[in-house]
Amino acid sequence: MVIGPGTALMAIGAGIAVGFSAIGAGIGVGITGASSAGVTSERPEKFGAALIFSAIPQTQAIYGLLVAILILLSAGFLGGSGNDVPIPIGLTAVGAGLAIGIAGLSSIGQGIAAASGIAATAQRPETFGKGIVFSAICETQAIYGLLVAILLMVFSGLLSGNFIATTAVGLAAIGCGLAIGLSGMSAIGQGIAAAAGIAAAAEQPETFGKGVVFSAICETQAIYGLLVAILVMSFTGMFTGNLVSTLAAGVVSIGCGLAVGFAGFSAVGQGIAAAAAIGATAEKPEMFGKGIVFAAICETQAIYGLLVAVLLMAFTGLITQDSTLTLAVGFAAIGGGLAVGLAGLSAIGQGIAAASGIAATAEKPEMFGKGIVFSAVCETQAIYGLLVAILLMAFTGIITHNFITTIAVGVAAIGAGLSVGLSGFSAIGQGITCSAGIAATAQRSESMGRSLVFAAMSETFAIFGLLIAILILFGLGIFKL
Repeated sequence: MVIGPGTALMAIGAGIAVGFSAIGAGIGVGITGASSAGVTSERPEKFGAALIFSAIPQTQAIYGLLVAILILLSAGFLGGSGNDVPIPIGLTAVGAGLAIGIAGLSSIGQGIAAASGIAATAQRPETFGKGIVFSAICETQAIYGLLVAILLMVFSGLLSGNFIATTAVGLAAIGCGLAIGLSGMSAIGQGIAAAAGIAAAAEQPETFGKGVVFSAICETQAIYGLLVAILVMSFTGMFTGNLVSTLAAGVVSIGCGLAVGFAGFSAVGQGIAAAAAIGATAEKPEMFGKGIVFAAICETQAIYGLLVAVLLMAFTGLITQDSTLTLAVGFAAIGGGLAVGLAGLSAIGQGIAAASGIAATAEKPEMFGKGIVFSAVCETQAIYGLLVAILLMAFTGIITHNFITTIAVGVAAIGAGLSVGLSGFSAIGQGITCSAGIAATAQRSESMGRSLVFAAMSETFAIFGLLIAILILFGLGIFKL
């Protein structure tokens, strides 16, 4: 069988779809299996309930398998002779694979929730239904990924064989897949919160509703990713057939996907904070509002990612299909997306600090303000990422439409994005310090200043990343363009 590059890309898309989703399902089912083994060794009669909970995280792999088979069918692999598939359609298949494959890692969060459901049901059988509800919440991210994958395959003609796509649209499909796939990892944070919700509802059934609210908060990141994916499909003409042909538009779409996708990981930190809030609210109902505030803090990173994605779509002319858009600007958009997206993982550190702030506030209400201060400290890394993304948009002509044309400058801008984005991970260490600082301040209020000094030490590494990013931009002469 002789196949072309488009058909080869179809095979890669199928592999991504089933491979990544299998990783998620394997880990998720493994987590529930461990809980099931422990419970059934003491309570053999709980085998049936444990089996149901263990089956829930498997569905993501089934979604991935379905998409992979559809791709292979369209490519002619199952018939023994590969079809002659255009490269743009192959790129679209990769985008579909990314959408369902990476979103399939949501099984990990679902496994965390289901494991808690197994343990709670073993103690209180009446908790079974509530445990199922909490576990099912973590499935929505995978459903979003499946939806985007199906839309991409339908509107590109991949399923019908009536292929309709340009290379730009194929690249845009990859951006869509990254947007919903990466942001689908928010289910891990949702699973952490849902596990706490199940435990609280088992002890106090009246906390069920509040637990669902806290768990649902962690889904907004995936909704942002879904929104960007839908917008990109719309603005590149996938729905209308008025397809964009400017290659740079597809590259910009990848930048949009990276911005909102990686920023979606902030839900992990939000889940940590929400889990602590559920526990505190179960003990003291008046903590519900303050818990929401602490949990909401960790969402700002995702909002930064969404903001940059929307600005990129608006100012590059993606909405109006501006034909003057250059490939250099497309690469700069990827740099901006990486800057704000990767720096958004700083929310994990923020969630660690916020969880400590919730615990301290539950014991001493006067700690609320101080807890907010410590939690806010961990956000500066995300602000650095946002700053570099804005600078890239301003000085590569994205905002002014005086687009740069030198591709090397655009590619080098990716280095600036990686510099500030990856160094933003330092906020995780800062969050650990802030968490201890909150506890110390709760014991002795005079410890706050010293604790903030210790916390600030972890930020210097993010400043290093910001410095290098600025030096790269200066070295390129980008501020003079």
